[in-house]
Amino acid sequence: MKAMRIGNLATAFLLVAGLLHAGCTRGQIGPTKEVDVPNGGSPVLTSAERAAREYEVTKRVAGPVALATYEQPTEPEAPPLKPLAQWSEAEVAADALGRIGTAAVPALMEALHSADAAVWLKAVEVLGRMGSDAQDAVPQLVQLLDDPDAAVRKAAARTLGRIGPPAKDAVPALMRSLLQPAPKPVGPAP
Repeated sequence: MKAMRIGNLATAFLLVAGLLHAGCTRGQIGPTKEVDVPNGGSPVLTSAERAAREYEVTKRVAGPVALATYEQPTEPEAPPLKPLAQWSEAEVAADALGRIGTAAVPALMEALHSADAAVWLKAVEVLGRMGSDAQDAVPQLVQLLDDPDAAVRKAAARTLGRIGPPAKDAVPALMRSLLQPAPKPVGPAP
């Protein structure tokens, strides 16, 4: 019984393969009839015939690749890298700390306790470069989502995203940031 089913399946497969090979699935694409236009104009074609002609022209010009694929770049060009001689010492230090990874996280977490928001921003930026290696800083980064400074809040959210799945504990706070309006800046009224 089982051998009979396998034989039937094999026969059906061979039949379908033979039909496909014989070209029974689709006829030749191309104009089937040209109508002469009075006064020597170009022939009038149906929309299917026009599409077939355009397809043939595109196929001859582009081959198997669509025109848009090779005529336009698919991705924007990356900006050129800044030569090391133009980097500031702070940029070089940030790059080095980011490459060091997990070993630098405790020092960067300590920098998040600074009174200076600029220091926080630098520390958050470096933690973002580390990706999942900065997962120990997630609780402190979540606290920064409530900071009055919008730049600090945005940097913290971006860094949590770069940390990726290990920052899953930040989801409720990030959802709150997403769904609630930004806090009003505190300052003297005009």
